[in-house]
This record gives sequence, structure tokens and C-alpha cells, in this order.
Amino acid sequence: MNPDKEAALINERIDASFKRLPNTRYQINVVFNHYSNTFNFLMNVAHPKKRSRSIPLHTVETDDLVYLESLIKRIQTHTQLTVTYTGFVGEKWPSDLRPIQKIMGTREDKQYLN
Repeated sequence: MNPDKEAALINERIDASFKRLPNTRYQINVVFNHYSNTFNFLMNVAHPKKRSRSIPLHTVETDDLVYLESLIKRIQTHTQLTVTYTGFVGEKWPSDLRPIQKIMGTREDKQYLN
């Protein structure tokens, strides 16, 4: 698939999962699966009085960071939800060489919602 079609598919699924409930936190999580060389897109939904949920949105069948960067830009023009990254420690964006995922301290994992 090309990035336009995949971004449209992910944006359509984001819109279907985004319910605009009060006191609810929504985040997009991009997970790099090193074993199958894929990127998984998930929507994390957290409400203070309910259990947190992770809704799978789409799996991209490539490990090309240039492709991922163009896909993320298309998704961020559509939505203002926070995008977090998991499994990208040591990886850098191809365009400006910034780290994709910030390295956390020992025993500190901030990828999940509180």
C-alpha cells in the first residue's frame, strides 16, 4: 500500500474509535515489532473510573522509517492526538536525525497511561 491509503485507513479507524467522552485520555501508540519487522498502530483509551483499553488500528508491513515518517505526518495533519512510540530505542528519524523514542531511566516505563 502507499502512505496515502494507509494513512486514510488509520485516520478512518481513529475517527471511529474517538468517542469524545469527558475525562477520557486518548493516545496513538506506534509499536515497532522487531520480530516481524512491522509497525503496529494502537489507540490507548484511559478513563479514570474504567479500565484502560488498547484498540488495534492497523499493522504496516514494512520496517522503513522514511515510510513511517511520511505516514505519521499524514496522521498528525488529520488529528491532534498525542503519538507515543514503543520499541524505537536507538532509532532516529531519517529527516532530522532526532531520536524517535526518548530513553527512560532504569525501571521507569512511561509508555502506558497512568
